[in-house]
Amino acid sequence: MIWLRRAIQLVITLFLVTFLTFMLTSLLPGNPAYVICGSSSTQCVNEVTTRLGLNHSTIVQYWDWLKNLLTGNLGYSYTVGSTGTSNGVPISTILSSSWQVTVEEILYSQVMALVVSIPLAMWAALRANKLFDRVSTTVSFGTLSLPPFIIAPLLVLLFTVKWSVFPGVGTQIPSLVSDPAQNLWDLTLPCMVLALTSIAVFQRLLRADMITTLEEDYIVMARAKGLTTSRILFRHALRPSTFTLMTVAGVQIGGLITGAVIVEYVFHINGLGSVLTNAVSSHDYPVIQIVTVIVAVAYIVINLAIDSLYSVIDPRIRRARASH
Repeated sequence: MIWLRRAIQLVITLFLVTFLTFMLTSLLPGNPAYVICGSSSTQCVNEVTTRLGLNHSTIVQYWDWLKNLLTGNLGYSYTVGSTGTSNGVPISTILSSSWQVTVEEILYSQVMALVVSIPLAMWAALRANKLFDRVSTTVSFGTLSLPPFIIAPLLVLLFTVKWSVFPGVGTQIPSLVSDPAQNLWDLTLPCMVLALTSIAVFQRLLRADMITTLEEDYIVMARAKGLTTSRILFRHALRPSTFTLMTVAGVQIGGLITGAVIVEYVFHINGLGSVLTNAVSSHDYPVIQIVTVIVAVAYIVINLAIDSLYSVIDPRIRRARASH
């Protein structure tokens, strides 16, 4: 029953997302027919208006767009390869490689963040209010105060211009399949920009939850039995301390995608953020609509998956849900 209720909620949410996305982009100023035809004749504008169905009401346009979307037809770009007599490049073609780059950036950056933040949080929790904890807290607050558009140029200046550690801006990044090692190396610096903020957030949250967990009776009992500190931390304290971390990791997906737009602009990476930036600057409404829907769907599905993982981490939640 609970899965049926979630499925219904998911369908309703996705419908509202598509509806609001289409309606808001439809309210943007400008006529797509003029974007396609440019300075062409009025006949071209009339032909494009009829071909795209722009002479219909917004509700009818939305219904046609939704039916195409549900059948896998993402539509065509208004600007890329489009003329007054033919459709532009299919949006699926434009997104075929760019979405993979952005997904890899987000996953790679979050792996970085977890690998760094978990040990730091454990160490700070064991030595709460000591020197390391205070220093890490100060550094975390300082990192959180710096947005990606400040961090990215600073890292480029340090690790590319001054020290030449990582490749420079505009480097052609090979695919993960063709050259995994070079791909990961070239993406390390851009992903560091996304990871830094996540490290600060994850470290502070996990540190606070782990301090509380280490005061629980079963942890005191484990210490009394003579278990090593590392076994207590990784076997007994880490898992129940990750609920807030998982929740925030899901909520951060939207911010990571926003950060990816900035990172891809700074490093000239052909990802989903670059596609969205180009579409906004050229008034390519179909591309804006599809990218927005993809981001919203990814955000909803990831948070639903994280909510489902709660019962895996804590059997008590699974038993409570089963009883209802």
